[in-house]
Amino acid sequence: MDRHQSPEEVEQKHLQVFGQGLGPLYHALYKDVTWLHAKWLEYRKLYAQSEERVDLLNRTAPFFFRLVQDVLWKDVLLHIARLTDPPKHQKFENLTLRRLPDGVSDGGLADELRSLVRTALERCEFARQWRNKRLAHRDLALAIDAKAAPLPAVSRQQVEEALASVRTIMNRLHDFYLQGAVAYERFLAHDDADALVCHLAVGARFEERQRERCREGRPLPEDLEPAPEV
Repeated sequence: MDRHQSPEEVEQKHLQVFGQGLGPLYHALYKDVTWLHAKWLEYRKLYAQSEERVDLLNRTAPFFFRLVQDVLWKDVLLHIARLTDPPKHQKFENLTLRRLPDGVSDGGLADELRSLVRTALERCEFARQWRNKRLAHRDLALAIDAKAAPLPAVSRQQVEEALASVRTIMNRLHDFYLQGAVAYERFLAHDDADALVCHLAVGARFEERQRERCREGRPLPEDLEPAPEV
């Protein structure tokens, strides 16, 4: 799909090619999966790029960036869990990857999608455990009983594998109807975490040179000015 298409043009293309039944479902999942990858990439830019970058965040605003890390991490797990929810919970209908097999008319493709969804459910199970026991709900035993079995640790690699399984489902459909694949894992954003880190690095270098001038008794006039309130 042409990356220069507007969001409205992309939606119209999906509705036209996938049809009235599958089109709205696919497009809603397309947007959801895109946003999930956008958030995960921002997390990786901040906390998985390099030790030097993490050190810069810790020197700049350690409490804030630890808070952002926790919020982003938990939100990604919640998002993964939502994508693999059952199609219906009590009287509520859910947007979920598990709806896709029943939305296609080609029997072979439907069977293939069911197999891919089963794989995704297995790879995303860790997120569902954390959602059910800690994130969306607070398991009482885990909260107050020191002897309760803890939730299994989760690694970035597990998240990567879960996202890969999600992409496989979406791109199998995309390839069947539109040929080719969507590079969800290469989501591009302007003014992103990389831009923030660049500004932090410039600020940290300025402060270091400012302190050096003050220690040596040769401060510039702006070195003695109070920090601006913004």
